[in-house]
Amino acid sequence: MSNSIFRRSRVGAAALFLAALTATPAAALSDLDNYIFVPNRVSSDVAVIDTRTDAVVATVPVGNTPHQVAVSNTLGKMITSNTADNTISIIDLETLRAAATVTLGATPEHMEISPDGGVLAVGNINAGTVSLVSLSEHRELRRVSGLHEPHNMTFSPNGKLLYVSNLGAEFVSVVDVARGKVVNEITVGDPKAMAAKSSQGDEYQGIVNVTATPDGKLGFAAYGEGDTLAVLDLRTQRKIKTIATGDAPWRAFSTADGRFMIVPNNGDETVSIISTATLSEVARLKGAADMTGVNTGTNTAIVLSRGDNKAIVIDLTAMKVVGDIALPGTPETGVTTPDGKKLYVALSSSNQVAVIDIGKRALVGAIDGVGQEPWGAHMAGALNYCH
Repeated sequence: MSNSIFRRSRVGAAALFLAALTATPAAALSDLDNYIFVPNRVSSDVAVIDTRTDAVVATVPVGNTPHQVAVSNTLGKMITSNTADNTISIIDLETLRAAATVTLGATPEHMEISPDGGVLAVGNINAGTVSLVSLSEHRELRRVSGLHEPHNMTFSPNGKLLYVSNLGAEFVSVVDVARGKVVNEITVGDPKAMAAKSSQGDEYQGIVNVTATPDGKLGFAAYGEGDTLAVLDLRTQRKIKTIATGDAPWRAFSTADGRFMIVPNNGDETVSIISTATLSEVARLKGAADMTGVNTGTNTAIVLSRGDNKAIVIDLTAMKVVGDIALPGTPETGVTTPDGKKLYVALSSSNQVAVIDIGKRALVGAIDGVGQEPWGAHMAGALNYCH
């Protein structure tokens, strides 16, 4: 899921949303931050989970094979990228019904909402384009070409620039949002021949994401083919440092306080922990197979392993692995509540959402009735990410 929807909900939009869910009097309504949104790829819907009861309270039909969910708190809208339809569904959170379906390029997957909540960037990964969509007008404003399997995206703090990670290349593309045009390419690592990788039966892994620090000044871009992590200045569009990691780093995940970037290295099943103060690797720990995400709470990191159906627990004070949490299904991605106390993880093989108490570092429940093949979890006001 999208790496950085950090904004809080507006009370008005939240009240309208909750009114659609329950008949509770308006005076008893709480805000949107209490809800988890879970896209289900096979049943083509989104489950809404109330974190106060850990139960599914609504199911919203969307397009075929939804990949990611994004929420515009400003406009009170939820969006899903529907990879099988080449569309996005825009859902009105007042009615929980589709306000519009917009056709984009081939295989829209990852999305990012601008800081003001008005513009949605969607990577059409198989078309090599990014669509810029107006969420108020429900239409595509511009389509940016010249990209190479565009993956996750990050807006600059003022929303004028969009940093696009290219899964099929060794550079980050910088898009001028107003012009809808690539204006710069920041080289992250040495280019590798995609044809050579294909002949060996391996997948080429360029850049999965540019993960910004909470202040938006620095971006961290892992280059899977080069076993490195580039540090980018998001104000000047320059690379300022390269840090060695383990083999085949997936992407960087920021801790909630911004002190560390945590990078799963799926090639050698290790985890690199990078200090954002010194811009250096401070620990490299044992990981697991096919790590898909990292979530954090106070002094704790939870690393999800899709290959081993478990979560690895890292103590960020001691800088060591302190245990594993067995999961009842295959973990995809998860989201930590804004207070840092609970982690919700989509389990695609068991059609559940696991609930982990981060303070106890333990699995405390599994939510049934979610849908078929839940693919992720999104929460307003939290650190969100996608595959």
